[in-house]
Amino acid sequence: MTRRCCQFLLALCIASSSAFADDHQHSLIVVRSAPVIQRLAVRVIHPTDVVVAASGDTLVADKVGKMVFRVDAVDETSILGKELDGLVRVADSRSFGVHALLRDDGKGQIVRLLETGFREDVCELSFEPAGLGVDAIGNIWTANPKTGDVILLDSTGTQQKAIRLQGIPTDIAVDGLGAVVLLRSGEIVSVSADGSWLRVGYVPAAASRLKLTPDHSVVALVTDGDGQSMLVRPTTNRESVDRFAMVTRGTSAFAFDRLGNLTLANPELPAITRVTSHFTVPCPHCGQQVPMLFSTHAPALKTPTRRSF
Repeated sequence: MTRRCCQFLLALCIASSSAFADDHQHSLIVVRSAPVIQRLAVRVIHPTDVVVAASGDTLVADKVGKMVFRVDAVDETSILGKELDGLVRVADSRSFGVHALLRDDGKGQIVRLLETGFREDVCELSFEPAGLGVDAIGNIWTANPKTGDVILLDSTGTQQKAIRLQGIPTDIAVDGLGAVVLLRSGEIVSVSADGSWLRVGYVPAAASRLKLTPDHSVVALVTDGDGQSMLVRPTTNRESVDRFAMVTRGTSAFAFDRLGNLTLANPELPAITRVTSHFTVPCPHCGQQVPMLFSTHAPALKTPTRRSF
């Protein structure tokens, strides 16, 4: 974010907060505004996956370029891995780093991308895997679409468990308890390391990708019959659709940062786009970070009678 933008946000924060000046509460500040949309400078050919790492870096998997890019907080781009034939997914673990999922000709491979620019082969898979997730302690999750098995491996790539589901897995997201799995039918289930599973709900059967928000809510990417892309939440009824957000036509993957902002991958443009509506700004009195939301549904800002936080 530029210095001018930060100054603008701080001015809005000060102007919007007179209602709680007396007791100095740090409430969410909602500002009537469209989100800030920024196209990242990274040059991609066919982005197939995107992740916002715990560090704040954006990781981009380019299927045709066979590379994984990293875009840091100041939008500097570097290459984490290249010559990754069959690249389909990228995942990040705070302790174990960046992993990539490769698949080709009925088989798959998981590799770990090292800071030195080299890669470490974690494991070979005898099937074409669907989805990739790596948790904080290095457990790796993927799935076999042919058998319906959700596969749990340790950080060395040794298989620990296979949990069979009644459906065809298409994508996986990892949370603190295990994995959340999207089935081709649109059913979403939560799977634990002990082998138990629980139905989360349903999204349209056309759903292709799955992510978790910072508060661990489930969101899926769907493209309807007209080619329009949208993000949806699971519902208890197969016939219902709970729309989370509309996204650019052609979106292939998406990710959330720690505040809940979206990053979108689109091979049709081709582009990686950041959509920012959640901010934090420092309180001028105590320095604590105050949450701020840009929303087109917020009431218009009124001129404050006094300047105070």
